[in-house]
Amino acid sequence: MPYCVMCGVELENKLKSCPLCNTPVYLPSEPDGDSQKPYPERTEKRRTFYVNLVPSKAFVYLMTFVLIIPLIVCLMIDIRRNSTITWSFYPVSSIILAWILMAYPALMKRYSFIKVLTIDIYSIVLFLVSLDAYSGNLLNWSVYPVASLLLIWVYFLLVFLLGKRHPFVLAFMAYISTGLYLYLVEQATGSAWFFDLALPIITLILVLTLITLALSRFSLFKGTALFGLIFCSISIFCIGTEFVVNRFVFGNGFSLFWSLIVAGVLLPAAIFLFFVRKNEDFRIYLQKKFHI
Repeated sequence: MPYCVMCGVELENKLKSCPLCNTPVYLPSEPDGDSQKPYPERTEKRRTFYVNLVPSKAFVYLMTFVLIIPLIVCLMIDIRRNSTITWSFYPVSSIILAWILMAYPALMKRYSFIKVLTIDIYSIVLFLVSLDAYSGNLLNWSVYPVASLLLIWVYFLLVFLLGKRHPFVLAFMAYISTGLYLYLVEQATGSAWFFDLALPIITLILVLTLITLALSRFSLFKGTALFGLIFCSISIFCIGTEFVVNRFVFGNGFSLFWSLIVAGVLLPAAIFLFFVRKNEDFRIYLQKKFHI
C-alpha cells in the first residue's frame, strides 16, 4: 500500500491524490529488464588468496648494500694477504648467487613461476660448475647436483607446458628425461646398472601410469574406484620392483617378500573401494555413517 508523502496517510492503490491534503500520489513504476536499476545488485567477488614471495625493490636495494660490505671485505683481505683471489672466490660467488636469487624477480616488470624457477636453477647450476672448475676439476662432482637440478627443471617445464591437456605425452617425456638422467649418472660413476636395474623400473612406472590414465577416463573408475586403481598400480609396481632388484642383486627374482606385504594391504583396500563405487546403497550408508 502507498503512503502520502506529505501527511503519511495510507492510501489505496487506485487513488491519484491524497483525500486529506490533495497531494498527488507518486507510484514509481517497476524498472524494465533492459533499463538500468537505480540500485544495482552487487555481489562481492571472491578473490583468490595470493602470497607474494617477491621482495619489494626497497628491500632489494637495502640487501644490495648489506651484501656489498662482506663481498668487498673478503676480496680486500684475500688480495692483501695473497696478492690474488684464492679463498675469497667461494664467499664472493655465494654472495652473488644469494643476490641473484633474491633480487632479480623484484627488478623484473613481468615474471612467472616458470621464469623465476628457470633463472634460479640455472644460477645455481652456474654456481656449482664454477666451484667445481675453480677447484681444478671441471665437471667432476658437480655433474650429480647439476643433472638433478636440470631434471627438476624439466619436470616443472613439462607440467607447465603440458599440464592436464596432454597427460600421456607428459608421461612419455618424463620417462625419457628420467632415463637420460639415470644413464648420465651411470656413465659418470663408471658402473653398469642402468639397463638391468633402472630401465626396467622406470619402464614399469611408465606402463602402469599409462594404464591408470587410460582406465581413469571411464566412468567405472571414477570416485573411490580411482583410488582403488591407484592402489592396484602401486601393488604391481612394488612386486615388479622387488623382482627386478632381486634379479639384479641376487640373480633370483622369484623370492618375493616385502612387496607381498604391501600388496596384501593395498589390494584388499582396492577391492573395498571398487565395491563402494559399485554398490550405491552401501556408499550412501557410509556417507551417512561417517558424515561425508
